[in-house]
Amino acid sequence: ETPRSNSLHRDYLSYEDFIYFMLSEEDKSNEVSVRYWFTCVDVDGDGKLNNMEMRSFYAVQLHRMQFMGHEIVPFEDML
Repeated sequence: ETPRSNSLHRDYLSYEDFIYFMLSEEDKSNEVSVRYWFTCVDVDGDGKLNNMEMRSFYAVQLHRMQFMGHEIVPFEDML
């Protein structure tokens, strides 16, 4: 169980949540960080990423790629 799973229904981050976020942001290559980011994308908390969740977060990344002038990778190519 991750700290985020304990705070899914709160409007704030506890100190523990904040530390977990900062460590996961700094090093996205370890299993704990990957699990953290998965729970961030898994909005409904069912342990699976559905099409709506993936498209929602892709849209944010698409905007970022466009803003930074990066090559656009179509959503379908990400699957």
